[in-house]
Amino acid sequence: MGWSHCTPVQEVVIPKVLDGADVAGLAQTGTGKTGAFLIPLIERILRARDRSENESEAEPDSSEAGPQRARAFPNWKRGHYILILVPTRELAQQVFEEAVKLGEGAGLRSVAIYGGAAYEGQRDGLRAGAEFVIGTPGRLIDLYKGRSLDLRNVRAVVFDEADRMFDMGFKADMVFMLKAIDRRRQFLVFSATLNFDVLRTAYRFGSDPVEFNLSQDEAKAEGVADQVFHCSGDEKPAFLLSLLARLQPRQAIIFSNFKSNVERIAEFLKSNGYHADGISSQLSQAQRLKVLERFKS
Repeated sequence: MGWSHCTPVQEVVIPKVLDGADVAGLAQTGTGKTGAFLIPLIERILRARDRSENESEAEPDSSEAGPQRARAFPNWKRGHYILILVPTRELAQQVFEEAVKLGEGAGLRSVAIYGGAAYEGQRDGLRAGAEFVIGTPGRLIDLYKGRSLDLRNVRAVVFDEADRMFDMGFKADMVFMLKAIDRRRQFLVFSATLNFDVLRTAYRFGSDPVEFNLSQDEAKAEGVADQVFHCSGDEKPAFLLSLLARLQPRQAIIFSNFKSNVERIAEFLKSNGYHADGISSQLSQAQRLKVLERFKS
């Protein structure tokens, strides 16, 4: 994975999750947040699986200490899984890929569930069994109502970018799923911004969650520097070109607050000699994945 040390988020979160605590706090994209919840959850699954396999052979005075036993999911059985909710298809795919990289060597399986992809392939993935189910709220509820997803088997719930899911109108769906899941599950909530509605939900459905709130510098991805440039709308195209010429980035991501502008910006950059692609909800899921693959390569 290319990690040589824990990020600030990982240093705070991993020990708490290993101890079975519910967690809620501030962590932005690029801070190692995904590893902060995947690594300890994988560890808890593996401990539970090993303990289950060896339970019949264990001596009554087993030396396994209380804290070590707490680090395993209690009563983990075949069919149990971790449910990870994310706001977008792209983030679902990204977290899925991380879960595969971290878990496949230990025999742990993952499935990504989101709209824009065929239902049957996702149903097949669920039927085959997976320890990690990563998806967007809408499609997950569709599969739950269609009896393809059994929420009774959830042993931990992760809300990744919870604030964004709330902003996108998913709060009712998220609460609906939490009410259908056993209250004894572990509950982890990550928000990119300090959203009090998110924290209220964490306290409502969590068991005395451990709250973490890193400083602004710690919560940011390592090596990121913020700059703000003020210019009018008419000045933006020329300013964008001058900025790219000055910084000469190997790759760049340019965001627009209107999807109608995305293709126009991409065409403008191409007309000025840059290789550019637009990506927005106006593209099909297959087209969006192709754009992401071209960007990665």
